[in-house]
Amino acid sequence: DITAERLRHVAPDCLVGLGGGSSLDTAKALARILTQPEETTLSGHLRKGLPFENERALPVITVPTTAGTGAEVTPFATVWDFQERKKHSITGNDLFPIKAILDPTLTLCLPESLTISSGLDAISHAFESVWNKNANPVSIGLATQSLTISLKTLPELKNRPHDLANRSAMMSASLLAGMAISQTRTALAHSISYPLTLGFDLPHGIACSFTLPELLKYNAVVDDGRLKRLAMILGYNNALGLADALKELLLSLGVPHFLSACELKEERALALTHEMLTPGRADNNLRPASVAEVCTIVKDAFQCNSSLKNEREE
Repeated sequence: DITAERLRHVAPDCLVGLGGGSSLDTAKALARILTQPEETTLSGHLRKGLPFENERALPVITVPTTAGTGAEVTPFATVWDFQERKKHSITGNDLFPIKAILDPTLTLCLPESLTISSGLDAISHAFESVWNKNANPVSIGLATQSLTISLKTLPELKNRPHDLANRSAMMSASLLAGMAISQTRTALAHSISYPLTLGFDLPHGIACSFTLPELLKYNAVVDDGRLKRLAMILGYNNALGLADALKELLLSLGVPHFLSACELKEERALALTHEMLTPGRADNNLRPASVAEVCTIVKDAFQCNSSLKNEREE
């Protein structure tokens, strides 16, 4: 609200969002609020549910400095309200950026932890847009291409963080996944993640991704062929084989250590399962889920991460 008030005095013709997903989403949210009457505030809209007078945002140019959120090409602006423990989303075609500039050199200075967590966000977006009720051939094609790149590239970046070709490839994977979720939105993995990020400050990409293997198996029960096709394109016989490979990927990228660093243990996560069925996200999932089923998914994800970590340490 303070930034919006200052910008009103400048009266910009367009905004440039430079940074990670939060910075890009901030630019998009400001672009919308600046076209509203002066008395309209972002906090009033999000916390009190007050409507926008119009959906006519200022033009936005996005310049991402991470490879993960895909916010440079999405019509969403996510706002985290840590004070009230809520995640808000503003949506509209007016929020599509008019240009996105991908410069991989801007990601070279990222620490390993941010490279991994943002990369896992891109991987989560791609999977979530496949096991999604709103999926279509175009979104599945975009997501598949994204995963073809990211599942190979992200582990290589962990070992060779200054490899510019891999940095560029990961930015492309993020953009493709962003284009996919622009059509489908996200699903149950993201829905599960929100209270974990709000409650434990768990990085968004980690919170989204640590349940992916279990969700792949969960959705495979009602697979109409899309998950098997995806698995085969990625080099596996079926969805269960891909799920096993995903488990190994998460372990190799240190996901169990991220969970430990945030002091997030199984019982603490399970205490929040009643908050994990977010409307507009959980109901996009290919297979519907109850609180009890979410509890099982989270429990299995923690046990899997723990057992794999112990095996590797032995």
